[in-house]
Amino acid sequence: MPKITTSEAAEQTRNAAPETLTAESRACDVIILCWNAPTESDHRAQKIAQFLGATVRFASLTTEVLNGSASSREIVPPCACLIMQAETLAKMSDEVTSGDPRRLLEQAEHTFIYGFQAQARHDATLQALSSGKLLGTCLSSDEDVQVRVAAEYPNWCFQFSGLSVGPADTARESAFTENRAQGAQALVRIGKRPCFVRLEEGASQYFLVAGGELADLDEKVARDSSILKWFRGLVPLMMFLRGALGTRVWHNDKSRACFIVDDPLLKSRHGFLEYQRLIESMQRNRFSTCIAFIPWNYRRSSREIAELFLSNPHAASLCIHGCDHTGAEFESTDSKLLQGKAKLALERMQVHKRLSGVSFDQVMVFPQGLFSGEALSALQAAGYLAAVNTELGPSTMPEALSLRDLLDVAVTRFGNFPVFGRRYPNDLAEFAFDLFLGKPVLAVEHHSYFRDGYRSLEEFVAGLHALAPRIEWTSLETICSRACQLRALENGDLQVRFYTNQFQLENDTGRNQNYDLFRLLPPDEGLPSVTVEGRQQKCEREANSLKIRISLTPGQAADVRVVAPQADRVESVVSETLAHNVSVGLRRLLCELRDNYIHTNPVVQRFFA
Repeated sequence: MPKITTSEAAEQTRNAAPETLTAESRACDVIILCWNAPTESDHRAQKIAQFLGATVRFASLTTEVLNGSASSREIVPPCACLIMQAETLAKMSDEVTSGDPRRLLEQAEHTFIYGFQAQARHDATLQALSSGKLLGTCLSSDEDVQVRVAAEYPNWCFQFSGLSVGPADTARESAFTENRAQGAQALVRIGKRPCFVRLEEGASQYFLVAGGELADLDEKVARDSSILKWFRGLVPLMMFLRGALGTRVWHNDKSRACFIVDDPLLKSRHGFLEYQRLIESMQRNRFSTCIAFIPWNYRRSSREIAELFLSNPHAASLCIHGCDHTGAEFESTDSKLLQGKAKLALERMQVHKRLSGVSFDQVMVFPQGLFSGEALSALQAAGYLAAVNTELGPSTMPEALSLRDLLDVAVTRFGNFPVFGRRYPNDLAEFAFDLFLGKPVLAVEHHSYFRDGYRSLEEFVAGLHALAPRIEWTSLETICSRACQLRALENGDLQVRFYTNQFQLENDTGRNQNYDLFRLLPPDEGLPSVTVEGRQQKCEREANSLKIRISLTPGQAADVRVVAPQADRVESVVSETLAHNVSVGLRRLLCELRDNYIHTNPVVQRFFA
């Protein structure tokens, strides 16, 4: 699907609302139609729509309302999107005494109906609504069937178009039976059966989901959970809202990516990784790589490899991987120790830069993916930009994250310091999910990934280019400092949510553009100092966010800096005892022996296996 610039976003928003909608009705994007009172499922729909930035209201139906004298417009005001459960529609059919209950659905441009079950009432409703195109609902009886997204409807399926998103749970998941002579547009199928379809009936568009209990955004998620676990409960409704509301919901069509390799020194070879071959692959296939560099190695880089990095600054970069890279070193809860390690890591990287000439991103990747909430506060106090990690929540708080956190561009609930997620390049559908949500694409591997050369990496990069042809490969610092989501208002202004205290924004609209910038601001935190291009900028609190209003001329860029009020900082240093240094040195030596000689030697590998 073509990417949309901020200028196109604003223009599309001005043209999105149909002429029949009043200003009052346009103030509400989504109406959730429920029976008597909202159910738990109705509230889940509300959470998902609000998470995307849509304005939502409930409309309740009763027998008296349906059979009263109120007009359809009075019961359900005209709106862009209507959401309801199949059971609500079935009750409408049961209770109405005259006329067609579907007249209420005509008030919406787009209607999303989910939760169709294998029962006679639902089947009758389904057949009437689809004019016989769909006959009923059933559990899939096939084994090992995949959930597949259609390739031919990119305006509704977005980055998921043409992908398989994992095996279906055939004991629980439903699909539609269809009249093949009058097939509906199947957006998602389980095996050969459609489970999410689009119908056009007159001026209305209906989107129907078989089964499909909605996900709860406040559900707690376990570590190592794949986002695809919630595909059926999230993506059909999100596709519907994104397709129907366009740029009026939060989005980011400027995709950015980076491939991260953990641990290597800057030597000609580290295990299976050979820098010259990696650089050549990057040049051929147009991607970037960031080396998660262990600061303890700051005096050990090869001049030849440093020159290779300096001659390819847009393709190869460094970030910070722990300090000593000892076991769970940032999982400590000792704030003084953590501040010392965070500062020492920066100091070592500065010395490395002075010795090698290679700059680095002030972004932390935690060793073994383990960190505490106190570690994030330590990074913030030391001036880091962000953390990038496979695990998004503190390992000391295993039940801390909700599904809502997993879906956001970055997790900021721990001290308001951003943690961006990265994942292994195993399943392209997971990265499609990231792109769909407006998140950066951050992939990670170790030297062993290159055991058979660079073909796997190049195939992964080609797959990403197919999902997002205009994706920009760059450094972690660029990605984190420009990570944001946008939402266009009816008057052409753009709202922007950003996540780091150093944010870069550029007006590419071709005209003067007003922006309202928002950054999370905890209730107990005072207003920070804000500068734009080095000049003090007025800001205010709006709900739980910092709000900054700026205007940019065509092509103008803004460097936004947020400096939170600081408590007295603990001046701390790490005591580098001889015993500690010997222990760290021995650990690094053994790790390199493993990577360079054991892993790369088939004979030795068989011995250790």
